[in-house]
Amino acid sequence: MEGLYQLKVHSRIHKLQNNIAIGSMPPHALIIEDAPEYLSNVLRFFSSKKTIKEAEVYLSDNTNLSSNEINLLLGDLIENEIIVKQNYDSNNRYSRHSLYYEMIDANAENAQKILAEKTVGLVGMGGIGSNVAMNLAAAGVGKLIFSDGDTIELSNLTRQYLYKEDQVGLSKVESAKEQLQLLNSEVELIPVCESISGEELFDNHFSECDFVVLSADSPFFVHEWINNAALKYGFSYSNAGYIETYGAIGPLVIPGETACYECYKDKGDLYLYSDNKEEFSVNLNESFQAPSYGPLNAMVSSIQANEVIRHLLGLKTKTSGKRLLINSEIYKIHEENFEKKNNCLCSDIKGEKLSKNTLNSDKELHEVYIEERESDSFNSILLDKTMSKLVKINKEETKILDIGCATGEQALYFANKGAKVTAVDISDDMLKVLDKKASNINAGSIKTMRGNIESIEVNDTFNYIVCNNILDYLPEIDRTLRKLNMFLKNDGTLIVTIPHPVKDGGGWRKDYYNGKWNYEEFILKDYFNEGLIEKSREDKNGETVIKSIKTYHRTTETYFNSFTDAGFKVVSLLEPQPLSTVSETHPILFEKCSRIPYFQVFVLKKEDRHAI
Repeated sequence: MEGLYQLKVHSRIHKLQNNIAIGSMPPHALIIEDAPEYLSNVLRFFSSKKTIKEAEVYLSDNTNLSSNEINLLLGDLIENEIIVKQNYDSNNRYSRHSLYYEMIDANAENAQKILAEKTVGLVGMGGIGSNVAMNLAAAGVGKLIFSDGDTIELSNLTRQYLYKEDQVGLSKVESAKEQLQLLNSEVELIPVCESISGEELFDNHFSECDFVVLSADSPFFVHEWINNAALKYGFSYSNAGYIETYGAIGPLVIPGETACYECYKDKGDLYLYSDNKEEFSVNLNESFQAPSYGPLNAMVSSIQANEVIRHLLGLKTKTSGKRLLINSEIYKIHEENFEKKNNCLCSDIKGEKLSKNTLNSDKELHEVYIEERESDSFNSILLDKTMSKLVKINKEETKILDIGCATGEQALYFANKGAKVTAVDISDDMLKVLDKKASNINAGSIKTMRGNIESIEVNDTFNYIVCNNILDYLPEIDRTLRKLNMFLKNDGTLIVTIPHPVKDGGGWRKDYYNGKWNYEEFILKDYFNEGLIEKSREDKNGETVIKSIKTYHRTTETYFNSFTDAGFKVVSLLEPQPLSTVSETHPILFEKCSRIPYFQVFVLKKEDRHAI
């Protein structure tokens, strides 16, 4: 605990009766209830930098705490980051930005160093480009390269705050260099006095950029040119501008990670009527002038600049593979998501300048499952308690077939209750974890088998067969269900769990703020459209850990009919809900699975074909 400690400079602290409130907004806010009387004075003492030794002397002189209690108190203040090793220097030009980075859990000192090493290009220095340039120069981005062939017009000054009246008629880029140099002399500024005429602009001037902002919509082919250059040189880029009264930011294209222009260009309305790019490039209104509005311009520019900085720092960006449309009249934000095409050129791109935004994107499903299954998964908070109620174990004779046992949490529960369990899974890694755990069983037994449900052969019949989240991986399930019918004793029970068809028929619209993911609404898209789907997997914090898992979506009706066709009758259908305590232990998981059903559980018996 050496060094100087201080309260976080950005933390407001108030004594409210017997409580102390630190900060104002979650997740940074903290309430200390029934705080001891001396604590407010201790916190005030740390308003300036102090050594721990100085604090110990202060506490010894001003409280009745013992030496051990003083050490525990100071340790708690440090552990909970109420006092920190504070390097805040009010004379540093970036000091207020550093406080912001600290609040969003970014290393403030490293953040400024990273920005100083980055190069950002701006294609177009009109209302968007010039304002983004001001934000980036003020933030300390190391090098800005900006291109525009136009001169300043009086009508520009409603929104292009970088320029002044006495500069009307002068080159935009030369004037921008002059003004930006006055704003921050530490930034390297490279003006390019050229209009966009072809892909050569990017080849000649922007190939070394880490990020490029495109704020020009003409000529028509500019989007293809910047996209080709991004795939060639590995830089990320984003579009920013207006669509009539809407501000538009994104999509942010990250080569090798997000959809590129070629993936989503045919989503536009014009493609409903033609695929002739030459027709798109001709505007019959030869006097067309796009409207511009200063306040809307400022909103778009600020959001775009924030996205650039977050991307450069490896923080999450809202517009990755997504476009935001801001209604300037009511401030409603619409989102357009763009997915990668499997056959697109960008599918083979592995750029060297990729963002750090994606967490654990290279993990395999079994790796994530092994890490999370026991206590940090929907299975653990929804299915385990359901299964324990459905399976009644007679220690003398209960035999259970656990298909898709994974790491064996349910198989272990059954065996410890006295059952004889045959556990089957396709993954060697999963079964190794189960085999290691199985050595501690003191009641029944577990026999593990490697194989998939379609090919496995078992020379036995069972009181219970548990088929956990397996059927949705199979393109055809009728033959498999008939096979399971053969494995089941006449009075036995088949328990089938599947990801709920409603959940797999849609997806969440979520937003990141207050330091966490917030799930705004669930949007049901294609419930009745059955077949192969591609979905992602998130961890307990809402971070995407696997971007693409392929399964087969079926409606409840299809599953029901498949069960009856295979000789089963449905005894009951369950949709497990989480306990209220899960909201405290796993708030993100609870937020999702308490609002929509995440699993369906079918309890099946053999149909008595001889019954009248």
